[in-house]
Amino acid sequence: MKLSALLITCVLFFAHCGSAREVGLRYDFNDPESLNKSWEFHCSIFMVPRTSFKIENVASAADKKSLVVESKSATGVLMTDPKVDLRKYPVMRWRWRVIRPVNVPKNGPEPDDQAGVVYLGDGTMISQKSVAYRWECNTALGTKKNISYGGGMMKVRAECIRNRKTSVGEWVVEERDVLADFIRAYKRFPGKYFILGVGANSQYSKSDTRLEIDYIEFVSRKK
Repeated sequence: MKLSALLITCVLFFAHCGSAREVGLRYDFNDPESLNKSWEFHCSIFMVPRTSFKIENVASAADKKSLVVESKSATGVLMTDPKVDLRKYPVMRWRWRVIRPVNVPKNGPEPDDQAGVVYLGDGTMISQKSVAYRWECNTALGTKKNISYGGGMMKVRAECIRNRKTSVGEWVVEERDVLADFIRAYKRFPGKYFILGVGANSQYSKSDTRLEIDYIEFVSRKK
């Protein structure tokens, strides 16, 4: 009996090890100096306030700190260039929550505002393509749309993955195969040099939103 139990334990242990997922890159958002050095603000609009990005103490975050994204009638995206091989680590996983959502009437139309959005894209100054995972308000979950900005220079494949149905203050973990999503949207692999962005927009609804991001990481697919 003891030998059989030991064999079963060993089989389960090695099966678990064989299915473990590797982490290729992780942003923990616990160091303001690293944030200022590695991330840059983009997408400001003349006469529109800038979305604020800062690291604060958050008791319920994994390491008691998180990236706080606040947007008061504002817009903007914080961007970095991840040094990770997407073919090896194609799954992006992150933990976030909304503290103050976009403020629009429950049954009314929703402007192009989001309490939070995570982008992955590539391109040049005159031609950019990205996929965007958005925390919206009234938009139905799973809604996908193609959006062009800047006269068509910036193309976004946007998807609503969270809306008002997720309770304010509730942490949720997202997991998306960003490589597959990008290929599905643009029929090609993203370039070796690509951009990760996080942002919030509230200029149209005149909202005062707050989003917290605990971490973002790139991991391998499940075995």
